[in-house]
Amino acid sequence: MGRVSIKAAAKTDSRLAARCAALASLGAAAIHFGVVPAHWREWALAGAFFAALAGFQLIWAALILVRTTTPVLAAGIALNVGAVALWVLSRTDGAPFGPHAGDPELVQTADLCALLLQTYVVMGACWIWYRGLDGEPVSALVSGAVLVGAIGVIALASTVGFAAGQRHGHHGPAEADTAHHGAPVEDAGDHPAHPAVPLGNAPAHAPAAAPHAEGAVATVAPAEEPHSDHDHHG
Repeated sequence: MGRVSIKAAAKTDSRLAARCAALASLGAAAIHFGVVPAHWREWALAGAFFAALAGFQLIWAALILVRTTTPVLAAGIALNVGAVALWVLSRTDGAPFGPHAGDPELVQTADLCALLLQTYVVMGACWIWYRGLDGEPVSALVSGAVLVGAIGVIALASTVGFAAGQRHGHHGPAEADTAHHGAPVEDAGDHPAHPAVPLGNAPAHAPAAAPHAEGAVATVAPAEEPHSDHDHHG
C-alpha cells in the first residue's frame, strides 16, 4: 500500500483506526517515559532503552497521522510486537541480559497499561495495512463517539500507568530487602541466644555448689554474723 491522500481518507474507518492508534502510541510513550528514572537507577542502559522506545512511539504517533505509508505501519507493528515479546520474556524467564538476567520480574500496573496500549497500536496498524485508508466510510457522529471513548480509555490507562511507573520496581519484597540490607540473619537454632537477666532482678545468692564426691569432707565457710550496735560500743 502506498501513501493515500489524507483528504480522501478523512472519513473512513481506517482513518479512524489511525487516529486511535496514534492516541494509544502517545499513551504508551507517556508510560515508558514514566518508568525511565526507575530503570535508569538500576541500569543506565535499561533507562536509555525505555527512553528511546518512548521517543519512537511519540514520533510514530505523529507520523501515522501525516504520513501513513507501508514502512511507517511496518515499523510501528515491529517495534511494538518486539516490546511486548520482550516484556513477556522478562516476566517468565527473566531478561536475557543485564544485572537481573534470568530473574523473572514482577507484573505491575504500569506494565499492564502499556501492554494494553501497545496491543491496540498493533491492531490499529494491522487494520490500516489490511484495508487501506480508503476503507468503509464512517459518519461524523460515529467517528466522534469512538474518538471520545478512545480518548477516555487511553487517558485513564496512560495516567494510571505513568503514576505507577514512578514507583516501578522489578523484584519481590524479599529480594529487594535482601539487596538493600544484606544477607538474612542466620537461623537462631544454629546459635541459641542466652536469656538475658534483668539487672534489677539478679539473684540474691550464688547458685549452690556442685555436690562433692563420695567420701570427701565438705567445708563450709562460716557465715558472717551481722554486726549489732553493742559490738561497736562494748
